[in-house]
Amino acid sequence: MNMLIRFFIMVSLLKQQLKQQSISKHLSVETLTVPVVRHYRVLPPDMGFRDHLPNYRYLSFIELNITNWLMACCHQKGIKNLGWIIAMQEMVYLKQIKFLDKMTVSSRVVGWDKKYVYFDHQFFVKNQLMAVGMTKFVLTNKQGKCATEVLDMIGEQLTDVIDSWNQHQVAIKSTESIKSTKAA
Repeated sequence: MNMLIRFFIMVSLLKQQLKQQSISKHLSVETLTVPVVRHYRVLPPDMGFRDHLPNYRYLSFIELNITNWLMACCHQKGIKNLGWIIAMQEMVYLKQIKFLDKMTVSSRVVGWDKKYVYFDHQFFVKNQLMAVGMTKFVLTNKQGKCATEVLDMIGEQLTDVIDSWNQHQVAIKSTESIKSTKAA
């Protein structure tokens, strides 16, 4: 099944579910960090030429889960037109996911600062962990980037893993600038 079709099915089902929920003025930490758990079947359009789920496809499933989370949060707050843009993403592949496997993807907020939201993702087949990932993204609205406070994410809530991940990104950026300076 095409990812776009999966997206429209997910949005339609989520809208029906959200109609029954009331709007709240404030999102609690518990509400923000409740995992988004979705089940997917690996179908022919998901497959790569090496007979398993290719790396780029994992990121598509992550996008579906984050979109699900953001739509639910926006509905609960009564916010319209809030989007997101990935700033950094990393995956660790433990085992191959094969054709027709039923995959469960669990995504949850693990932290935030004034600018970014951080997600952890786990991919399971038959309760066996197949891959893990992290995503860092910014929230956006019609005016551009917006602070995480729009979803009641006040201050910073960062873990050691997030701190080291951000330090790694800074190190990579500084390595690139050194290379480009030497090349010039």
